[in-house]
Amino acid sequence: MTSPTACDGDGRPDERPLRPEVEQDYQDDFRASMNAVVRFCRDVVNEHSHHGNWSPRGDSPAHDELIAQARRDVLSRLRLVLTCAETVATEIERDRQRPQRCQLE
Repeated sequence: MTSPTACDGDGRPDERPLRPEVEQDYQDDFRASMNAVVRFCRDVVNEHSHHGNWSPRGDSPAHDELIAQARRDVLSRLRLVLTCAETVATEIERDRQRPQRCQLE
């Protein structure tokens, strides 16, 4: 989904470029959030998998324990890191709409 790039405050798209320091801040913030996602995924692979497959603890745990382990060890934490990255993206898009973010012509 793309958002309008209004920098003139009237809701119409405006193609004025961002100030370089603002662009750099956006890039740095988003890269940091995506690095957190990638690091988390790597940690899951390293800590909770065997040959690329999820490897729950215990000998043949019952389905309810499998579900509890997945939620505790992977799913809830993954949901959190994804939500954080999406929040950063949304806030960057929202902040982009502020007129003072554009270069002065």
